[in-house]
Amino acid sequence: VEQLLRDGADPSARDDDNNTPLHFAAQGWHVEVADILIRAGAEVDAIDDHGNTPLCRAVFGSRGRGDLIALLRASGADPLRTNQHGASPLSLARTISNFDVGQFFADLP
Repeated sequence: VEQLLRDGADPSARDDDNNTPLHFAAQGWHVEVADILIRAGAEVDAIDDHGNTPLCRAVFGSRGRGDLIALLRASGADPLRTNQHGASPLSLARTISNFDVGQFFADLP
């Protein structure tokens, strides 16, 4: 990823479904890749064709882990942005009812 970025790759490039590299990093739980992309200027609140942000994908795929969620939140990702189904990262975290995930949203009402 670092080499691609050095060669001029856009960290916020989009595919046909408006997914960005950060969406894929979040979905695959690649924390180090996500960090590299964010430091390169990736849009942390990019939305795909379903209205999902990388943070939404990170919450959904967290399996109880929170390091990627913490990274995205610390980088300014909006925990209240809703997708086309009205779900936000915060509402997903509450639906999952997993303390390990929920603790990263404890500052929100």
